[in-house]
Amino acid sequence: MSPDTTLSADAVRSSRLAERLLVPAGFVTTAGNAFQITAAAILVFHAEQTTLAVGWLFIAVSIPQVALALLFGKLVDKVDRRMLCVAADLVSAMTAFALPVWLWIGGPANLGSYIANFMLACTAALFMPASNGLIKERIRDERLGKFNSHFEMASNAGMLLASSLAGFLVIWFGATPLFIFNSLTFIVSAVLVYAIGRKPAKAPVVEETVIDPSAPVEAPVRQPIKRLALLYANGNIGLMVANVILTTLILQTFGQGAWMIGVVDALAGVGFIVGAAMYGKVSKRFKGIHLAVLGTLGNLICLAIQPLHYIALMAAIPFAGFCFAQGRIAARTLLMRASPEERVGRIFGGTQAVGLGLGVGATVGLSTLADAFSVPYAFWGLAILQGAIVIGTYFSLAKPLSAQEKKQPVEVLEATAA
Repeated sequence: MSPDTTLSADAVRSSRLAERLLVPAGFVTTAGNAFQITAAAILVFHAEQTTLAVGWLFIAVSIPQVALALLFGKLVDKVDRRMLCVAADLVSAMTAFALPVWLWIGGPANLGSYIANFMLACTAALFMPASNGLIKERIRDERLGKFNSHFEMASNAGMLLASSLAGFLVIWFGATPLFIFNSLTFIVSAVLVYAIGRKPAKAPVVEETVIDPSAPVEAPVRQPIKRLALLYANGNIGLMVANVILTTLILQTFGQGAWMIGVVDALAGVGFIVGAAMYGKVSKRFKGIHLAVLGTLGNLICLAIQPLHYIALMAAIPFAGFCFAQGRIAARTLLMRASPEERVGRIFGGTQAVGLGLGVGATVGLSTLADAFSVPYAFWGLAILQGAIVIGTYFSLAKPLSAQEKKQPVEVLEATAA
């Protein structure tokens, strides 16, 4: 066996190992984070009794990522991405454990929740571009569609499963055990990422190319990175604002207990998991850009129905989760395939910063609207805002992506499962 073949085989084995380990790492990390933020949101709401108070908690989580994500993204493109993920996880584990220690010594719950979540957000600003850079680095392009469907399914299943349990667990055991559990999930994630191993060397490729002087020279195809990033960031806006206003809708508008947060999150989780599992089949019928748009619009229609009644909320949210899965995975795959490996850290870091920055503004505005009038107005305002972004982005992307389709293989442009 030649050295080239050996290197290629090593790269394939490394890619498959990364697929097997990064998916469960994403699951445990998001599950722990969901326990943390859901328990903290319930504590803050019961203490302050306003939508904006919960909104400030999510804003405290978002500000460091807005300020630091792009800076850390540039760092990710220069340093070992695997070790940055491990370092971020270990620092997060210590930070998460500091919150229950603070509560044990009698520190104010509100202050501790704001500070701990703020510090966790600082390390998340590093972990997010580092983990996406690691995925782009280790997972082959032809496997990205399938991997992203598995990764998003595991990550969001962990988040929604933990959120659905958090409401019950806070009632039964209090918030402190959830914070301890969160610190343990970061350690598990660090172990899984470390086990991926070092990046294998790439096999050198030697090709003899005969250049025809009379052949026309085509300009390189420019990828619409910024617009694809906005399409993906639109989902972050919705997640951030919906987490805030959904808590208030259930606890205040509908007058239900924390148990209903668990039920609603469980229903959303089922919808998302089914949607992610069916992504491979659905994406074969729709091009990546079309699926990203249709999935988002379907989610927004369900969003507009949710505040009508708590029965409507429980009926609509599984379909919202299904549609969100289609749009989210398609947008993520389009952006990741279009991103050069040497710049993927700063691209995803910048995308995170933009999405959360817009989310902060939308959270303040829509939370104020909910407190001044009623929570349903915030839901409808969010649907209008996100709808305008996705429709405008689609029309700006239709022409350049159509031109690329004529020059490149279809599978490079579509978010299809391999």
